[in-house]
Amino acid sequence: MALLGKPCRSCMRIRVFMMCALPIVILIGLRPEGVVRLAGLVPDAGWIATAMMVVGSISFIVKYRKYKSQS
Repeated sequence: MALLGKPCRSCMRIRVFMMCALPIVILIGLRPEGVVRLAGLVPDAGWIATAMMVVGSISFIVKYRKYKSQS
């Protein structure tokens, strides 16, 4: 609740969520042709997960080697 004209953190989080979620819900309902074509170009979730694991593993190795070199 806004006591002095400034919204609280919870209200701001809800507003940000609504600004992100509402366009997605509208796109789901309308199914514009361009977005449907774009969705066909997005890689499979397995590939995305694999890429995230590879990048995370490489990042860990780099940071671990940097940590060990400082010790």
